[in-house]
Amino acid sequence: MKFGRLLSVVFVASIVATFTIGCDGGTPLADVYPASGRVLVDGKPVEGISVALLPEAGVAGRGGFGVTDASGAFSLTSVEGQEGVREGKYKVIFTKLALPDGSPIPEGASAADVGAENILPPAYGNPDMSTMYTTITAGTNPEMEFELDSKRKR
Repeated sequence: MKFGRLLSVVFVASIVATFTIGCDGGTPLADVYPASGRVLVDGKPVEGISVALLPEAGVAGRGGFGVTDASGAFSLTSVEGQEGVREGKYKVIFTKLALPDGSPIPEGASAADVGAENILPPAYGNPDMSTMYTTITAGTNPEMEFELDSKRKR
């Protein structure tokens, strides 16, 4: 496996591990607000894009995540497992795991076992490179809309 591909798989696995820690159905978080949106790649919806919200400094909680459906729509779930996320500013990262040829991961297969990699440009999946942000406010939030460019370099 190439180093870059291994790095992508390890990075995505670490995000998933971070999101699953503490999802024990414990005490509900106070002040979690519903949030949803849509992701388009080159103007078209893409199913299976993971959307992760990473809290900026001073934001309580550990962020949230969602996965796009066939229409590109997603709803956010807190890392703690509740619908919605806490109020604050978040960096947004996007990943789409697939086989190196772009085909989907076979059902029942592990992404790491089949050499899956993030097929979106690295700038979208790397927190140090991402320039996408969103702000969640108390109450009802407007639908987020993210337009990704499959040819983006940085």
